[in-house]
Amino acid sequence: MIKIAICEDEIKQQELIKNYLDKIISQITNQYEILIFNSGESLFNNYPENIDIFLLDIQMDKLNGMDTARKIREIDNKNVEIIFTTSIVDYIQEGYEVRAYRYLLKPIKFEELQKHILSCIDTITKNKENNLIINTKSEIYKININEITYIEILKKDMIIHTLSKDYEVKSSMEKIEKELELYNFFRCHRSFLVNINYIENIKQYVAILENNEEVPVSRHRFKDLKNKFLNHLGNILC
Repeated sequence: MIKIAICEDEIKQQELIKNYLDKIISQITNQYEILIFNSGESLFNNYPENIDIFLLDIQMDKLNGMDTARKIREIDNKNVEIIFTTSIVDYIQEGYEVRAYRYLLKPIKFEELQKHILSCIDTITKNKENNLIINTKSEIYKININEITYIEILKKDMIIHTLSKDYEVKSSMEKIEKELELYNFFRCHRSFLVNINYIENIKQYVAILENNEEVPVSRHRFKDLKNKFLNHLGNILC
């Protein structure tokens, strides 16, 4: 079941987006639900469960789309994806703060919405299916790869940092890097592997994550990380 919530204060835009989504998603599955809210306030007054994608209009009255997204992240900080619809492009940095999947510029075109909705659904499916199995000193865990923020080697142990907790395991950076090579991770230092999805900004030889943690970046890997980070930012804007 794919669940999408549209939060848009213009009725014509609501109808347009819903009609487009019906055509797009019905091509891949009949197991889907589309919910419509005409404001951020109405969304939180009747907050829906298990939403996969929020389509948020940025320029809504009172509680705008960006503030709505911040509140969504307080509730669903893990796998839910956020796509903004807007007629202006002044919110890219703020959108990165709430991990926006894409921006769709108005007037919304069917082909653009189709491309990014299908890509987003594919990402969600992969995130739900892909896990990392790790062994701690006494237990075995299955970790959602999408929740890993960074990994570090500390003395002889490896610490896997996730959104909810840290795991101490016995492994090598080379092994874990190979296991995660298909995902958006970068070996920014001999002892650190960072998930680029959680980087908020980069300063000289340090990557700042969304939770304000700082991950060291070695001098000779700084340029490559910076380029990958900029490419990742560019992909947010369609």
